Parts: sequence; structure tokens; C-alpha cells
Amino acid sequence: MCAVMSFDSVSLSFLLNDSNSALFSEEYPIFYKNKNIKGRYQKDKYCYRNAIDIAIKYDQSRAVGAIINYLVKYQNSYISHFLFLKNLHFIIEKGI
Repeated sequence: MCAVMSFDSVSLSFLLNDSNSALFSEEYPIFYKNKNIKGRYQKDKYCYRNAIDIAIKYDQSRAVGAIINYLVKYQNSYISHFLFLKNLHFIIEKGI
């Protein structure tokens, strides 16, 4: 749900609010790469995106900040490094 709602800062900050912290755990991560069909006419080609990619695409710096704060608190593991492989330079350029 959070990956789908990452294009909207208000919705994502509500979902990742500390009042919902009882629902978060390190055992079940909520941010991961999603397999998407590349286009309407290319049904056999796929691309992989995560919530940070989508938030950067729609210029939602508050959403990226909320995702990073969540990752530091609840999903802080070396396994989550793949979320930043393609977009770390955009995060640094925008000063998030």
C-alpha cells in the first residue's frame, strides 16, 4: 500500500505516522521493489520500481523524507540497500 501511495506526501506521511508504530516490525518490511509492466503495448517487458523511485518521479520530497525516516527506524538492515541503488544521487541533489 505504501509503495502505491508514495506519489502523495500527505497520504504517505499519514500511513507512516508514529501513531501506527504498533503495526510496524523489522520482520515484515513494507518497502521493496515492485515488478511493473513497462507499457501498455509491451506486456512481456517489466521494470522494477520501489516507493522512493515513485516519490522522486512525482517530485515528492516530503514523501522521500518520510520513507527514509521509516527505513531508519523499522527497516534498518543491509538488505534494504537496494532501495537506494539508482536514486541516491537524486536524494543528495535535492538535499533530502
